[in-house]
Amino acid sequence: RVKRPPSPLCPQIPPLPCSRLPYTGETMVKARLGLLMLLGAARLSIASAGAALLVVSMATLPQETALSEQSTTKTVPEVAERGLLFASMSSPPPPPSPATPTIRNPDPTTLKWELTFHKCTWTPSNWNFLWTVNKPQKELNPECTEYRVGYLTVPLDYDDSTVENEISLELRVSAKLACSTGDSVEPCPVIFYHNGGPSSNDHSGTSNKNYGGRYDTIGIAQRGIGEDDYWLHEQIYNGTFDADGNINQNSFLFDPYKKFPVDKSGNNKNLADSNSWPQHTQNACRGYQAQVEQGIHPPKNWYLDPEEDKQEIRDKFRFADVAMRDCVKDEHWKIELPGQGTGKPANFLDYVGTHLLARDIDRLRESFGAEKLSCYGFSYGTAVCSTYAAQFPDKLDLFVVNGNVDHPGTTDTYQTNVADAFNQLATKLLKICNNAYGNSTCLGSRDESPAEHFERTTNEIRTNPKFRFDTTESKEVFKFPVGFIYDMFASVRGFDAEDSALWIETLDAIKAVVHWVNAIVNMPDFELAQVIVRHAISDRNLSKWIPGLPANRPGTQPGQSNPYWICGNSDWHATGTCKQHRYHWLYMSTTTAINSLDYANRFSWLQTAQLTEFLGQKYPPFAVYKAINDGPKYMMYPREPTPCVYGFRSGVKGIVINSLYDGATPYINAKTMREGMSSTALVTWQGIGHCVESATYDTEGVAKCLRKVDTYFETRGATLPIDGFTCRNSKQILSLEEQAHENYEANPTPENLLLSHQDLCQSCKSLAEKDPTVCEWYSGTNLCRDCDRPDICK
Repeated sequence: RVKRPPSPLCPQIPPLPCSRLPYTGETMVKARLGLLMLLGAARLSIASAGAALLVVSMATLPQETALSEQSTTKTVPEVAERGLLFASMSSPPPPPSPATPTIRNPDPTTLKWELTFHKCTWTPSNWNFLWTVNKPQKELNPECTEYRVGYLTVPLDYDDSTVENEISLELRVSAKLACSTGDSVEPCPVIFYHNGGPSSNDHSGTSNKNYGGRYDTIGIAQRGIGEDDYWLHEQIYNGTFDADGNINQNSFLFDPYKKFPVDKSGNNKNLADSNSWPQHTQNACRGYQAQVEQGIHPPKNWYLDPEEDKQEIRDKFRFADVAMRDCVKDEHWKIELPGQGTGKPANFLDYVGTHLLARDIDRLRESFGAEKLSCYGFSYGTAVCSTYAAQFPDKLDLFVVNGNVDHPGTTDTYQTNVADAFNQLATKLLKICNNAYGNSTCLGSRDESPAEHFERTTNEIRTNPKFRFDTTESKEVFKFPVGFIYDMFASVRGFDAEDSALWIETLDAIKAVVHWVNAIVNMPDFELAQVIVRHAISDRNLSKWIPGLPANRPGTQPGQSNPYWICGNSDWHATGTCKQHRYHWLYMSTTTAINSLDYANRFSWLQTAQLTEFLGQKYPPFAVYKAINDGPKYMMYPREPTPCVYGFRSGVKGIVINSLYDGATPYINAKTMREGMSSTALVTWQGIGHCVESATYDTEGVAKCLRKVDTYFETRGATLPIDGFTCRNSKQILSLEEQAHENYEANPTPENLLLSHQDLCQSCKSLAEKDPTVCEWYSGTNLCRDCDRPDICK
């Protein structure tokens, strides 16, 4: 029976029962042709009526000035809704099925734009730039770049033989249309950006280069990624401008991310924001169930020493193993499947791997009809782009991977990768500490390298009884945590290490702690030394007890407080538990869930501990320390891996670029990526930092590398750098290193190994004012030997 919905346009057409149509071929064809003609006429009538309705609706919409005038009398929620409506109507809706989809007019069944706005700069104006829905008047000569926000519909699983294929996700997509315009005849090339993590979302597509308007750029909020208002936190202005370009102050500002979440389907779980999880999920993923139901507890000291805390490390891995098992089977991650009733649901955590993200990216490419898509990935983004290259080599245009992740793709090699990266970075920084940037008095001496001095200091902590305490309740021995000093290197492991101020502050902090430890070791009064060490472990501000230690950790924002501290309370002296807020650590995150699926190999907690101990045969303790905290969760992850392939496509041309001293993704990864993609060119930056993007300590040197990438994009891939090109440190940096070394050689006195007299005296005076017993010690040690002792202790 041919069914029709009730329609006021066609009330006279009755249903057509099948019995009225003789079942013969000729009559059936005629009947079908007649029916098609009838339906075509009906559609034309409906379309005409719809067009008339649309004209009426558009005619009744308020103009920009009317919206501005009314906004002074409307309530905030009313104005917000009106503003959002006006924004959505600022450009006409796309046709149902464009014959040739473009990035401006994509296939609406896959990609729907829901917000159009601009970033404008113009003169004269009271504003340097502004996010705005409505463009300023042309006579103001604004320079505006158009942005879009919308949603890409993708299946939970691309295997169409499974019921999971029927579950949809709606992932937010953001684009910067710096090349294409409404008058564009030819489509512009598009660069897909991924800033790494896994943690960055669709802002990657709008916060990177478009190379002088030669490209449109786009990004996606991948599965499991949470909110990030990196580029829209200032809110979008939705109002009008006067003739001088001034803003109508009565118009309303609205935050687009309150209207446009990262996912609209409800099936995409936010792995980044644990506060959004149900309480039972938070409890499971923090190990509360493991402690309550099974009596398994994490170690009491967070800063574990690979040399002495082997049993505690095993306890940590065992606890993490149980906590993760409780976490991944929690009800929060389950998705009910259609037609399954009370059957087994899908687990969202099985569908967040990078191999599925590559499929999502290609679905995005198809939605706007691009024959090819360029891909530029930073850090984890190198896994994204190289996986896309492996899956869709014929759809890939230009290709750059910057700060390359571990290529072999197994969890145990990943852990080794972490140790190698940390080892290279720390060794380089200790060398810089001794002979660069005028900081020649850092560590070591003529007869002892900085690394040897550093290792000798940590051994002193392990063996000297001044750093050991008998707890009063648990009757255990509490040791000053050597891992705390190792952990200080962690602040220069990520992107921020491109800023030399960050690692110079870190080196200053490590230098201060090392000198303090040496002074404690040389102190003749044992009891007084223990009093000072105990205060240092307990205080929430370690700089009160260690001369020269910066008041805040590197990277602390102005006006904020983030001091160094070890345990932060005196409970450890009774119970042996240090840093209790670490006691309930979270054992699930975007990084854990996504990377664990990407890397093959699973191990028991005991095998994981044994493999970690084995790293100590190759790497120093501070490198193994970082591997203890980064690798084991992947090695023990209780869901089956869905390994992806990074590259291994000889026909893909592009650039593989890396820093020599990258604390997160070691240089060896770039060599391996280049071997797997034999048509690419390797570019090496001799500097420090995660990814090659900027270097405040050598802008001239790093610019040589960045120019190679710029030229590659500006010439649409026609100009590849010479394979193996190395961007050397500039002459300016080399001269600074040489000058520092000459100063050290010319004056190798013990004073060169200490802080300046001015800094020392200020620290001594400050400490003396806080605690007279400390004054007695500091004024009698070498640290304060050049200060006027009566003035300090008066």
